[in-house]
Amino acid sequence: MSDGDAAALDLTVCDREPIHIPGSIQPHGLLLVVDAETLAVRNVAGDVEGRLGVRTWAGAPLISLIGSTNSAVVSRRAADTRPHFIGQLHGVHGDVFDLSMVRSGAFLLLELEPVDPSPQGASLLAGLEAAAHTFERAGALKALCERAAEEFRRLTGYDRVMIYRFLDDGAGEVLAEDRRADLHSFLNHRFPATDIPKQARALYLRNLVRVIPDVSYAPAPLRPAWEDEVDERTRAAEATAAAARAVAVADTQPRIEREPVGSARR
Repeated sequence: MSDGDAAALDLTVCDREPIHIPGSIQPHGLLLVVDAETLAVRNVAGDVEGRLGVRTWAGAPLISLIGSTNSAVVSRRAADTRPHFIGQLHGVHGDVFDLSMVRSGAFLLLELEPVDPSPQGASLLAGLEAAAHTFERAGALKALCERAAEEFRRLTGYDRVMIYRFLDDGAGEVLAEDRRADLHSFLNHRFPATDIPKQARALYLRNLVRVIPDVSYAPAPLRPAWEDEVDERTRAAEATAAAARAVAVADTQPRIEREPVGSARR
């Protein structure tokens, strides 16, 4: 981003952006918004038609999209506001999705995220055990953060992992980092509060893990758009717990030059 572009961007707009309201998701996943009482599908995001093989979803019973077994689990847990892993779902092209759910107001947000087909159960458990031993040997917060960044990157294969701390004035500081050798380091850098808007900071405190597989993605919009059907029930619904929730455009724009493709903040 050039200096002129940065000057033209009103960063105070970031603080006013309603990022908690469902609007779009990152396109690697799918989102189903379901009426918690009737289990009828109300909204979707992502290529539901192409990846799940459904032609008509508006008002359709949830069972027709995710099957009887998963639908039964959803029904049993619909009143619980805690996030739940529901099960797995096979798409029409051989894709396998992890299906998770969280209640938001009068609705259920069901997320479908693709599963890596490579077998990794045993190796992942071994890696987690090794990471735990590494953390136990850390004698101070900085050492713990450094080892956490290294282990998280080793387990995920990401280009860069930063451990980022919010300061009292809203500014951010990079406490630890592990990165690909050819990437510029941001270790010990501080960024102004406008870098991550205040409502985004609040979301990070609620959702401690935020993953963006590709910072240059094109958002997959919610259909129909949430703002087109606002009523008393939809006002109470949020997408803050959705892992694949899209990132605010004004929030990513200043960072697009410095974030690698495939990154995570913790």
